[in-house]
Amino acid sequence: MLDKNISELLESNHAYATVMHWHGIDAFSYLNYTLDEVCKLKNINIKLIELELTELSYRPKTVLEKLKRYAPSDLCNFLLKHHHNYAQRILPVIEHHIEQTRVALHDSYPQLHLLSHIFEEFKGDFLRHIAYENEKVFPYIKLLEKHTVSFHHSWLIKAKDFSIEDFIIKHHHDDDEMHHIKKLLNHYRFDERDALPYKVLMLELKSFENELKEHSLIEEEILIPTAIRMEKKIRARLASLTKTN
Repeated sequence: MLDKNISELLESNHAYATVMHWHGIDAFSYLNYTLDEVCKLKNINIKLIELELTELSYRPKTVLEKLKRYAPSDLCNFLLKHHHNYAQRILPVIEHHIEQTRVALHDSYPQLHLLSHIFEEFKGDFLRHIAYENEKVFPYIKLLEKHTVSFHHSWLIKAKDFSIEDFIIKHHHDDDEMHHIKKLLNHYRFDERDALPYKVLMLELKSFENELKEHSLIEEEILIPTAIRMEKKIRARLASLTKTN
């Protein structure tokens, strides 16, 4: 690996561009350098890049059956750690590579002008979406879990301005957010004749879309149904208490 140019490394694994960006290295500007040369030039420990590359390239595959055994609060924490934090780190990388590729290759890929505007809007919407989940949805689900285990009528006061139905409506609205981007880029297709930065960008976008699909699947298959069951159980308990009184 040490004797391969950055261009060769990117051809073998596009994740090099992401990890190098996190360490302040613009991969597309050093295509004819070796990774060792760039790290010495930037005074960066190459072992750190190798470690992060391994972690990024071989992120453990999510097993839904295993996640079904998670407590709702643990599942929220899993989504935050493995999906939200990842998305917040990867979005600036993709945005930078879109702009860099657009400026350098706009004559060959005119669609990158429109992509730049669409992605900027998408990024803002997506960051607001995960902020909504972190600040509103996940705390509510943890509150549901708490009152399912140890019920108290104060739950009604704490939850009066929110319900899982609110989240479902917003979730469906935000679903398949990258549809327009995917359509614009012909499903991220490229061939060997395309410029290397363009190929890397397509692979980054495709990987990110797969991440979004996995995130949605976990919520739709596990988190939302579990939250609905907890909510119904608590509301039934409240109704029972009302009748008793």
